[in-house]
Amino acid sequence: MSWLKNCEVIVTKPSNEIKRILIIDDDILSAKITLKKLEKKGFEVEARSSAIEFLNELKPASKINFDMILLDVMMPDISGLEVLEKIRAIKNNIELPVIMVTSKDETEDIVKALRLGANDYVTKPMNLEVVMARMKTQFVIQELIGLSLQAEQANTINSMVTTLNHEINNPLAIAIGNLTICQEKPDNVRIDKALKALDRITQIVKKIEKITEGEIEEVEYSPSSNMYKIE
Repeated sequence: MSWLKNCEVIVTKPSNEIKRILIIDDDILSAKITLKKLEKKGFEVEARSSAIEFLNELKPASKINFDMILLDVMMPDISGLEVLEKIRAIKNNIELPVIMVTSKDETEDIVKALRLGANDYVTKPMNLEVVMARMKTQFVIQELIGLSLQAEQANTINSMVTTLNHEINNPLAIAIGNLTICQEKPDNVRIDKALKALDRITQIVKKIEKITEGEIEEVEYSPSSNMYKIE
């Protein structure tokens, strides 16, 4: 762990095997205590006392390398609610869970935060067991939704392959029928029809290969549908 910029940033050693947590809190002492407690639980943690500094790095095309943010509501430079709103313009509450940190008498702010897309909240002084329980809940939700989307994508792929398999039947029948007749009596027109049908079958098979090899691009997702297009 190292301190940077006069204690404004606290960084732990990177690891791809553990969750990365960002704490945004102007109270350096409080942030440091929370950081150390979360580190002991196996998280990689970074803490920032300046929300403005974080927002200056936050761009629509930027990559946010955190799995969760603990965000203080009351800060001197900018409201945590404003920070939350800017985060949600880039990442939704499944992609990047945000847990607000509030005082016990900030009921109105809690309601606003939840409406703006906060996943949950904890009150100060933070109880580690409560924080851990709420963090774990968000990670479980995130994982379950991910598994659900994977299952839905698999179902979509199976449906597409089944549909394309059915599409093969018609040109296959045309090709077989015309070639069978040509065996008895050669006919250039029928041969041409058979070749076109075989070409159509080849195109369909190539589409099936692309789908089964994962070469599909997601077009749009909604809870009731998942559409894909072949590249």
